[in-house]
Amino acid sequence: MPKPPPLAWVRRDAWLIMAGRGLRTFSQSWLAVIFGLYLDLLGFSLVQIGGFLSAGVAGAAFLAFLSGLTAQKIGRRRLLVGFTLMSAAAGLGLYFVNAPIVIVALMFLGSLAGDVGGGASPTQPIEQASLPDTAPTERRTDLFALYGIIARTGTALGALAAGLPAIYQEALGLDTTESYRVTFLAFAALQLGTALVYGLLSRQVEAAAGTGGWTNPMRLPSRRRIFTLTGLYSLDTFTTAMVTQTLVAYWFSHRFGIDLGSIAFILFLSHVLSAISLWLAARIASRIGLLNTMVFTHIPSSLFTIAAAFAPTSWLAVLFWQLRSFLGQMDSPTRDSYTMAVVRPEERVATASLNFTGRSVAASLGPAASTALWNAISASAPFLASSVLKISYDLSLYALFRKVKPPEEVGRRRGG
Repeated sequence: MPKPPPLAWVRRDAWLIMAGRGLRTFSQSWLAVIFGLYLDLLGFSLVQIGGFLSAGVAGAAFLAFLSGLTAQKIGRRRLLVGFTLMSAAAGLGLYFVNAPIVIVALMFLGSLAGDVGGGASPTQPIEQASLPDTAPTERRTDLFALYGIIARTGTALGALAAGLPAIYQEALGLDTTESYRVTFLAFAALQLGTALVYGLLSRQVEAAAGTGGWTNPMRLPSRRRIFTLTGLYSLDTFTTAMVTQTLVAYWFSHRFGIDLGSIAFILFLSHVLSAISLWLAARIASRIGLLNTMVFTHIPSSLFTIAAAFAPTSWLAVLFWQLRSFLGQMDSPTRDSYTMAVVRPEERVATASLNFTGRSVAASLGPAASTALWNAISASAPFLASSVLKISYDLSLYALFRKVKPPEEVGRRRGG
């Protein structure tokens, strides 16, 4: 009897969800790398750039909160398509305007925040809540790892694509600002493609959505656990948003004088390393557990972030940044798998939405806090503050949840 393909257990809806996220993260990463540099060319200050990014994350948080309340009534597929079309319209709007108040509105309504908070989008909690129903329980962490790998690959390719404006300038005779603006048109087109992918999802993605009514988070049976995790994850995301890709690109450019093409390659390589680490995280988690994998890979990553901030030369800063990138995302598939496992199936959309909303609100504060520290103290201050807070999060998470095991780990302990 022939052996089934390695990923035969992944269902069609799972592939569509992952394809949608891959397209989304590609377009977001592309936009993220050039966005800060584009606004700098227009004459906006570093604090203003941070404010624009914060508006984008705040918009994602608001829409994600609405999705948690309305997903059962409106439907997951409709929300996925609707939110993506809003992002496409906002990206198109950025091509035509540069007035600060209009940019803030477009960033908010389109959830345009680059990679702040891991690629802020109100579609993410709906995706995360839908994925566990598309694979066997024992494959849940593997599925989230694959989901993360595809997302990270999209982010890596998007960072690499950020070098394209230099090609536009020579081939089309554009100035630097206009070549950057072309990216907004590409972003809008990619978002339209993503909406088409989401539109192909079957009705089965609604199967676990519930009764079709409104959801009251305060009445959920696991509300205490959900709100505690939301608070901890929000702290983690705040620290991540302090060292976002847009600001890292700005940092490499201004501190070491590295050109955009080289920055794009540096960030591309860091995302490739992150993608490789995600599958490794699933393998490690199967041996030492989801929570242990989250904590014990995260702390070394924070230490490498501090090392990069104080590196005396560009090559050493790049080396430490790549080591940080390899370890920094191992908690992503394990966190998503753990969170969806320790709540009831009917609570998953609400849980993912509350987590995402809390994380997005925290992330909206990250860029502003980071740029304020940068201006008040030094360029290294945001890296140091972010790392210290992130280590505090890891230790708190472990202390509070080390005895809360997902079903497969409880069964493994009993069987062992």
